[in-house]
Amino acid sequence: MSSATSAHCNKCGGDRNHSILHVAQTSWSDSSDAYEVHGNEVYEMLSCLGCETVKLRHTSHFSEDTDGPSVVYYPPAIFRRPPEWLGNLWFEVDLAYEFVDRLLKEIYVALQNNLPSLAAMGVRALLEQIMISKVGDQGTFSKNMSAFESQGYVSSLQRKRLETILEAGHAAIHRSFAPNRSDVITLVDIAEHIVETVYLHERKVIELGKRVPPKA
Repeated sequence: MSSATSAHCNKCGGDRNHSILHVAQTSWSDSSDAYEVHGNEVYEMLSCLGCETVKLRHTSHFSEDTDGPSVVYYPPAIFRRPPEWLGNLWFEVDLAYEFVDRLLKEIYVALQNNLPSLAAMGVRALLEQIMISKVGDQGTFSKNMSAFESQGYVSSLQRKRLETILEAGHAAIHRSFAPNRSDVITLVDIAEHIVETVYLHERKVIELGKRVPPKA
């Protein structure tokens, strides 16, 4: 089959042209004396014409659905791509901090599978573990945050932002808060920034300092 279609590509990012490798389709109907409803399921095996990544697209049509057909990709479509440094994070951080790499990847799995509440909970868990790993467990969340600030990992302004992010994760766990897509993007933005600042930038600055010649 040589026909082509536009579809989402996780690797390239966004919609790209794809060749259609195979199509399978099923249909159904249910009628009564009053009216008939019907629908069909279309399964397309697609290959990106750019990166050649293969995925399955499932399009479901239902006669009573006024919003139009639903489209699901396997693997799921990623609305936010992980940062480029995530692939090298394992090699950048000490073994004692392996939880950073693990939790970040789990957060992105939650995002990819449209699980915003789990992503928010994951962000809170990640940030709390980062604080404890750097300043020790001070006994309470407030004391951990104060120690994190006093040791220079965040400024007073950043602390206020961090408190809001952590409170959102707490609300998702304990108060049935359901973050929307924009909320989750904000949560992950801050989490990525903290990881870069605490682990990646810190090491790079230390390495740079070793190479800078001293003043005469």
